[in-house]
Amino acid sequence: MSTLPSAVIVDLDGTLAHMGDRHPFATTGYDKDTPNRPVVEVVRALHAAGHTIVIISGRKEVSRTETEWWLGTHLPVPFEGLHLRADSDDRTDGIVKREIYDREIAPRFDVLCVLDDRNHVVDMWRDELGLTCLQVAPGDF
Repeated sequence: MSTLPSAVIVDLDGTLAHMGDRHPFATTGYDKDTPNRPVVEVVRALHAAGHTIVIISGRKEVSRTETEWWLGTHLPVPFEGLHLRADSDDRTDGIVKREIYDREIAPRFDVLCVLDDRNHVVDMWRDELGLTCLQVAPGDF
């Protein structure tokens, strides 16, 4: 049994947030995203059960202020860290999220599960790391 605190990793685009007409790789317009209410409620329940919420996204660091505003407006629970990619990093989000997990999350938390949507990222969480990943939407892009 781990002595690390329990955490749930939550993706943003397509998971916590509906992107509407915004392209998945757009770097602006996040303020127009709408919350995915069922996922927000699941996150709320997991937080109430004592799990730390960790936000991870393929968004670039340049979007931090807009993303923090969106989370403060639409996510009614505290979260530990907002993990984004470097502005110069154009690698696939599966690679970026894996590196963030290895560097920032795995040493600090015992991960209960992950909420994500993109197929290749879901496969990474499950197949490479052995984590339970709840895929909240089709993500073949």
